[in-house]
Amino acid sequence: MQTNYTNIGIIDIGSNSIRLAIYETAPQGAYRLINEKKESARLSEKMNPEGAMERAEILSIVPILRQFREVCRAYACGQVRVAATAAIRNAANAEEIKALLEAETGLDIEILTGEQEAYYGFVAVAGGMTNEDGFIIDIGGGSTEIALFQGRRMISSVSLPIGAVNAQVRFGPASEPWTAEQIGRLQSEVERLLSGLPWIDAHPGLPLIGLGGTIRTLGKLDQRRRKYPLRLAHNYLLETDSLRHYAETLPDLPLDKRKRMDGLSKSRVDIIVPGTLILYTVLRRIGSIYCQVSGAGLREGLLQNTLGLELPAAAEVLERQAETLLTFHTQAPREHFRQVSRHAEQIYHLLAGAEEPQISRLLQTASRLYKIGGDIRYHQYDKHTLYWMTQAPLGALTHREAVLCSLIVDYPANHGKKVNFGVYRGLLKDKDDELVERLGALVEVALAMDASETQSVQIREMELKGAALRLKLESRSQTYLEIRQLATAAKSFKRAWGITLDWSVHPSSTD
Repeated sequence: MQTNYTNIGIIDIGSNSIRLAIYETAPQGAYRLINEKKESARLSEKMNPEGAMERAEILSIVPILRQFREVCRAYACGQVRVAATAAIRNAANAEEIKALLEAETGLDIEILTGEQEAYYGFVAVAGGMTNEDGFIIDIGGGSTEIALFQGRRMISSVSLPIGAVNAQVRFGPASEPWTAEQIGRLQSEVERLLSGLPWIDAHPGLPLIGLGGTIRTLGKLDQRRRKYPLRLAHNYLLETDSLRHYAETLPDLPLDKRKRMDGLSKSRVDIIVPGTLILYTVLRRIGSIYCQVSGAGLREGLLQNTLGLELPAAAEVLERQAETLLTFHTQAPREHFRQVSRHAEQIYHLLAGAEEPQISRLLQTASRLYKIGGDIRYHQYDKHTLYWMTQAPLGALTHREAVLCSLIVDYPANHGKKVNFGVYRGLLKDKDDELVERLGALVEVALAMDASETQSVQIREMELKGAALRLKLESRSQTYLEIRQLATAAKSFKRAWGITLDWSVHPSSTD
């Protein structure tokens, strides 16, 4: 059992809800979420006409914070970071709120500026996605942060003083549904707030990456409507047509009908309309063709900042995420996975004659994480890995890539049987079955060459001659396990590639 891991609690006092996230962290910076709590607060609705929060309203959230503090103690959190956003930031008595909450809870509370909130959202996106350029939108309860990043550096940001909760209070109807006049007033206000920001509409075509509950909820609604085969929020694409559909239909639905929508939580049925209208208005203004859902947001950005992690380059994101999984979920020698990955890529480059970044991503992921399901149960770990990668894949992978990796991992265990795409067929492309078979066979061969997980076998030479691939292998010890598994893998390889695999094993040079 690891003893050098520590837990960190992040509490986000938002305008709509108060959330606690507890992360387990490793010394080298890897982390994983191990607990999460959420309580509705609707702080934006607790302000008096002067824009201040009365003492009784402030004290009403103290029990939530006290219990969250107790949860952090139960998890032995070495550090607890508490951040407050728009509702408290924009309150006329913000310092009074902060002082009273700190006195009553014993927690140190930092009130984030709009720029800080936008920056931490960018940090979360850069740490979990590979986009080089784009816009980020975070629709909270009391504000909406928008940021532009290029070359994985934040260039500009703005915090609009309008969010899903205060927009509902200000523009929403006394009784549902919304009228055309109310919709128009809200959209006009968003347009007015965006005017005078030349960078907002100066980069049409860049992706819009969405954070927060409104956008994740719209992703769930769209997945249910489209009968999408995965239940993954992160990296889901909300196309313009889908957002137009929700912007036009949700305001027309009375509250009781919205409550029955699959994927829409009861705590969000009233504020989903203003949140959707804000998102759709911004999307059209900046000229994006879709909104890419991010499963990570402010809390992950705060955590990465707390850990002092540097922002990874796009090419490093997948590597960091794979290392994190290996840190927490396997006891197998780390060098074994690197060895399998190296051998799979070496052989592929010889066969293909060129390096293809997407193929390298698939081979690296499948060969390094093929055994990750063993953390659930060693026997049939390939099946557990397949489930894992289709239910909670790496954030750097698209949904199609996640499905392909899961099928590639499953291929060796099936010994070359025909791939069955099943419910995932709609996510895949023509000839992806051939791609899975070929890469799966490569991984099977690479696994066989380190069957003992001791890295005793190295490739000294490779030669592709006609329909035969000849490997000259070098070994520093016994190779019984490797030779036996190579004999089986060679059959799958021949079926997938139409190429005969031959090999010879030589003792390591002692020169």
